[in-house]
Amino acid sequence: MSGPGASDPPLLPLPEPDPILPEVPGRTTRARQRVVSTLNRPWLLALIGFFLVSAGWAFASPMSTSPDEPSHMVKAAATARGEFVNSTSRHEISGGFEKTWLGYPLPAKYNTLDAMSACFRNQLVSAACGKKFGTDNSTAIVETSAGNYNPAYYFPVGLPSLFLPGVGALYGMRLASALLNSGLLAAAVGIASGWRRPGWPVLGVVASGTPMALFLSGTVNSNGMEATAAVLAWASGMSLALDDDPKPGQVTRRAVGLAVGGALLANTRSLGIAFVASVLVALVIVAGPRKLAWLARFRAVQIMAGVLVVGGVAAFLWSRYADTLTTSNLSFPTLTPGVVFNEVFWSSGTYIMQVVGELGWLDVALPPGTTIAWYAVAGLLILCALGVGRLRETAVVAALVVGTVAIPLVAQVLEAKRFGIGWQGRYILAWVLGLPVLAGLLMARRVGADLPGALERRVPTAAAVVLGLAGLGAFYWSMTRYAHSGWRKYGITPIQWSPPGGWILWWVVYAIGLAVLVATVAVRRRDVLWHPPPAA
Repeated sequence: MSGPGASDPPLLPLPEPDPILPEVPGRTTRARQRVVSTLNRPWLLALIGFFLVSAGWAFASPMSTSPDEPSHMVKAAATARGEFVNSTSRHEISGGFEKTWLGYPLPAKYNTLDAMSACFRNQLVSAACGKKFGTDNSTAIVETSAGNYNPAYYFPVGLPSLFLPGVGALYGMRLASALLNSGLLAAAVGIASGWRRPGWPVLGVVASGTPMALFLSGTVNSNGMEATAAVLAWASGMSLALDDDPKPGQVTRRAVGLAVGGALLANTRSLGIAFVASVLVALVIVAGPRKLAWLARFRAVQIMAGVLVVGGVAAFLWSRYADTLTTSNLSFPTLTPGVVFNEVFWSSGTYIMQVVGELGWLDVALPPGTTIAWYAVAGLLILCALGVGRLRETAVVAALVVGTVAIPLVAQVLEAKRFGIGWQGRYILAWVLGLPVLAGLLMARRVGADLPGALERRVPTAAAVVLGLAGLGAFYWSMTRYAHSGWRKYGITPIQWSPPGGWILWWVVYAIGLAVLVATVAVRRRDVLWHPPPAA
């Protein structure tokens, strides 16, 4: 197949990699055949790994300890019941920024969600003082500050609340969120693993699962789907732009991935449409006009463009409706552009740290080693990508780096007088996570046979191990904070609060999930190399 990038230096064929497993003889047991089949399906490994890690966060985090989770759970339960229009509304200025509260008719027990974590939220006490979920099933108006959010995420997540009893409905919503987000990340791994050198692209996607992103995935918060949908959109869009010699059917799969990821990303939060536009602009710049003309001939790409247009229009219409639910008053007239710029700029370091993780209600700071480890891996990928990329590719990488600081500044200067300064690092996840994904793809595209085979095999695996250790540190810090308010207590005991099933169970689940993700990067599959037939 001759793509528009035929003028680029051709990729040199690589020697067939040594299989990690011996050939399967005819009498091999079915169990071993299933193991081999699973190892040859990286998306399945990733789905298992991401779901187990997210489920670990879902159960090891006390209820209502994700940012604004009580409001998000009320929104999810109301949306699943078909309640899209608010019954009551009020505006509140608290903590330096404004919130709009909308009311929905729900079982009265949902009014107890906030009390489940109020006593230890931002307090140096364990989670043992938290209240239990209520039992009153009579209908009452329950308020939420997420009432004007797009319902795309909340409808599937809220479905378990329709049939699961008691607190099981809350854990059911968390697990539904974990499954949805894990599916999006697994799809991104499936896209990345189709490259001829899959170690680097798969590492980029796995690295996008920061502790913060996976914590949000395992709790009820639309910010989690914003991050995971963005990872799928970045992996699919950049694969379309960079791969000049795709395997049969890969253009279709990548177009589907971009359509799904882009449509969901647009319909999450207020910046969703802008983040989708950034992926498309990056695709145009990296691909160039000749590659775009070649891609436009594919039916799947044409359908993808239509899906993105429809998704963008739906997101715009909901945004216009949501604007009618919020106040247009300038609640913070003293926040001039100069004041906002100064405060947000000097908080940039905090926002960058929060990308990796500041869990709970921003009251669970991660150990320094976890943050350093993630940025070491991301820095490795970015520096390597800058070293091998062409000018327009490195320009996109540089723009992503600069935008990490610039976007919070622009967004807050434009909106501070209405809503106050309430920026958090998780709001930029959909932008930042494009960096490791794009960097991994650039390594797979630009590095030829001159890269030593051992380096290509070992570096992604070693980096995945580093990320796994960082994830263990994040989980341990969170455990001690909730088990015995262990801000400065580094021992496991005394245990004052435990999740359902006990800590050992969820440590095992979480650790297995991390191990499976490391295996997703480390396993060398035998069917990843493909070369077109020789020309006649």
